Amino acid sequence: MKKNDYNIWLNTNTIYNKCKFCALLSSFVVWASIFIAMLFPVFGIGLAFFIMCFLCIGFKKNIINCLQNKSIKVESVFDYYKFCIPAFCLRVCSYLLIALWSLLLIVPGIITGLNYSFAPYIFSENPSLGTLECLSESKNLTYGYRGEIFLIYLIQTLLIILIALFSYCLIIILNYIVIMPLWFNILIPTFITIFVFLIFVLPYFEIMMANIYLTVKNQKIKTLKQKNTKTASTM
Repeated sequence: MKKNDYNIWLNTNTIYNKCKFCALLSSFVVWASIFIAMLFPVFGIGLAFFIMCFLCIGFKKNIINCLQNKSIKVESVFDYYKFCIPAFCLRVCSYLLIALWSLLLIVPGIITGLNYSFAPYIFSENPSLGTLECLSESKNLTYGYRGEIFLIYLIQTLLIILIALFSYCLIIILNYIVIMPLWFNILIPTFITIFVFLIFVLPYFEIMMANIYLTVKNQKIKTLKQKNTKTASTM
């Protein structure tokens, strides 16, 4: 990372303290809604995936608004239901492209996933943009920052593993006191891991990703304006 971009990482704690309530509550509303949708018989998983597509966009928009000191309402995560079809297409298309590139080798698939990391943020600010436009713009913005984005995803993965290990260690200790049934030993640590990650850990990294996105976007806009000014002055 460039020296003048270290503040993207260093000021995350300050930003998180400012946006913590909004981020945690929004995350809870989003994932609780998805979980409730999964309870529907037959088509529950499909419904959960469908509403996740636009709820996650609303969640990211809430984070962006918080970073930009705009007014925030937790229920705003539902605002993008009007764009549920484009949001669904964006997620499915990005997943398909990542999967296709992964068929060649794992590395191209990872790079493709990193390239499309900003697409949901771009869509949240410009829902009128098409799927391919969002993906293309995301690829342009992430150029030069893929290493930082990869590091964020890597840390998230390691945290999931650590939380899971901690949860299973608690269950092992508990079994020395009271013998628990097998389903309890599997279900409870899994639930703890998912709950802690989705409600507490994920919002922190969403704030970090949104911060990087806004910083990179503003830098690109500034650079473009400087180029246009130089071009106009030479004419």
